[in-house]
Amino acid sequence: MSVSTLIQTEKALKTLFLNPPSFEGFDGGAGARYQAKREIKSFWYPTWLAQPAAILGESAKLLDCPADEMPVEKCMKIAKSFDLAILHTSTPSFRNDIAVAERLKQERPGIKVGF
Repeated sequence: MSVSTLIQTEKALKTLFLNPPSFEGFDGGAGARYQAKREIKSFWYPTWLAQPAAILGESAKLLDCPADEMPVEKCMKIAKSFDLAILHTSTPSFRNDIAVAERLKQERPGIKVGF
């Protein structure tokens, strides 16, 4: 069964694809997640989150918090209306991403979280 057939026949969970808010001194951009130095602030568009969000269509939302300079409070306000959150993570941001996931679970206890 193809993914598109499954989505058409089954009710998709309302899914949030999340590039979590950053922490102080970590911009989440190319120079921060990868070992390259940049003179300008540069963000890699999270295509690895955008592609599955596009497949799910109206039942999904993509939040790219570092690029939008979105604080965790605003992110949590939006995240409360979702059943599933898929978070992008990396080695340098892992502890912060775990804290964001824990906060998601506190604010919406029934939410499922994946990395």
